[in-house]
Amino acid sequence: MTTSDGQAEITSLVARLLEALQRHDADACAALFFEDGLILSPYGPPARGRNEIRLTHQGWFDEGETNKRLTVLETRTDGELGYCLVAYAGDYVQPDGTCSTHHGRSLSILHRMPNGEWRIRLQSLNADLG
Repeated sequence: MTTSDGQAEITSLVARLLEALQRHDADACAALFFEDGLILSPYGPPARGRNEIRLTHQGWFDEGETNKRLTVLETRTDGELGYCLVAYAGDYVQPDGTCSTHHGRSLSILHRMPNGEWRIRLQSLNADLG
């Protein structure tokens, strides 16, 4: 069941993630995940747990990503569980000075905490090819 409250709360979570990504704040990114959260990504090995998630984000930031964009495509909640499908894009300056954009889709499995806040349990990034 999709609820407008659930959608608004998840959209808010994505907005907080985008703000943290744009600030290159790896700690704030990791805080949006469960302690044992997991990121599966074509850009590196799986990251399990907040420390690995923080280090993964820091590595991405160190690569010089700029102009991060996230667009919520779909959300659904049912009680304490939910998911969010997001389109992502970020720009990287190449050694020759040109700009390359990485983009794709991210599917996050979410769980509502006892205090009512949503956290990411699992995030799977899928790069667009071509």
